Amino acid sequence: MAAAQIKTQPLPVSVQQGVIAFFVVGVMILMASLFGILTRPMGFLAAFWPANAILLGLMVCMPRLANPWGWLGALAGYLLADFSTGGEITVTFWLTFANMAGAFTGYLLYRPMSGVDRRLGRPQSVLYLLAICSAAAAVSALAGAGAAGIVFDRGFLIGFEFWFVTELVNSLVILPVMLTAPDPTRFKGTGHTSFRAVIGANWLPAAALAASLVAGVIVGGPGAIAFPVPALLWCALFYPMFVTAVMTSAFSAWLLIAIPLGFIDIGVSSNQLEWTSSLRLGVALMALGPLTVAAINSARAELMNRLAYVADHCSLTGVLSRRAFIDFGSKVVAGADCTRPVAVLMLDIDHFKSVNDRYGHAAGDRVLTAFADVVAEAVRSRDVIGRLGGEEFAIVLSGVTEAHAKQVAERIVEAVEAGRLPEDGQSIGVTVSIGVAHSTRRPASRFEDLLAVADEALYRAKKAGRNRAIMA
Repeated sequence: MAAAQIKTQPLPVSVQQGVIAFFVVGVMILMASLFGILTRPMGFLAAFWPANAILLGLMVCMPRLANPWGWLGALAGYLLADFSTGGEITVTFWLTFANMAGAFTGYLLYRPMSGVDRRLGRPQSVLYLLAICSAAAAVSALAGAGAAGIVFDRGFLIGFEFWFVTELVNSLVILPVMLTAPDPTRFKGTGHTSFRAVIGANWLPAAALAASLVAGVIVGGPGAIAFPVPALLWCALFYPMFVTAVMTSAFSAWLLIAIPLGFIDIGVSSNQLEWTSSLRLGVALMALGPLTVAAINSARAELMNRLAYVADHCSLTGVLSRRAFIDFGSKVVAGADCTRPVAVLMLDIDHFKSVNDRYGHAAGDRVLTAFADVVAEAVRSRDVIGRLGGEEFAIVLSGVTEAHAKQVAERIVEAVEAGRLPEDGQSIGVTVSIGVAHSTRRPASRFEDLLAVADEALYRAKKAGRNRAIMA
């Protein structure tokens, strides 16, 4: 009985996480290594080796995998892939050590980086990417270059050059896609636009990229590798960073595989090793162009969004400014159909001047902020709140009955009266008066008219003793 009970006990959470990390990383590295081995056009030299960059990307993007179990899983993936394809034991362990040394170096360098730079959110982020990938490639090359004499009968310096360039280009091809990929746990239902929708909305840059790749195959020659560059820059100007990174990665991977395998004829030098290193370095440097343009475009778009937010929102309370509220409310009212009545609420904090006189303007600002928070919690997320000036606010409720609008207003009155703000050993309490205007006309009344009616009802609420809501 005791033995049976022991068998059914779940593993500790730390062990479970370790086992998951081991298998996730191990399977990913096994598959990536096998893919790289399949791209070897001539013995040892893989045309495209994504495993090391994928390992680095996994550890940076998914920190839960960056534990001893995860690194052991990577070791197992490397060894299993090489041994299953006839790798010699000494060389396999040597090369695996070099692969993991480079990935671990890149991981250590990425750890102190900010989230914005990890996601390539700024132009200088691409430079950081290049610097980290270069450092990781150098460490990996130092660790593995000595194997050049055993594997393909070349000296240490030639082996270092070849290994460094290979690691650098693979990292610059793979890492940007992993670093900029949307978080899958937040992707669904959060308003993110799908990859297909992004391309469908503006398909010309993608079509130009596809056409340039076909032209490279047909025309051939050394210049064929540069045919897609203008199209990639075009894509970087129109598509988000992740989409641009995917396209740049696909283009670079295609060149790294297609040229050595003969799909694109650019002419082969008598020195195969130097020719391959030159090709890979050229592809790596070309990939930086679209990524930098996309990063600049992304930073500019984020800045414009911030400026638009500042222009449309009250800096103190976070609700819409007067101009933005009137513009948005007018659109809501103008778009109301026969099935969606509209209500407008005018709110005014009672005796707010006395709060400023007694506690100071700083305390008054805190009251305004707390008031806006209470109002936001009392309405739906789709309802529109604006600050018209001073202590006066307004709300637009769409698709509500007259009774529901009155209920919302009374709920706000009760919530504001119940809330108190601590201030210098005392507590500040305020109340609010609300006027409510409701429209079921077809078409709906003009927004300015509804505001005027709600303002008249607010005046009646003030005259009736404040701390109440009155329907127009």
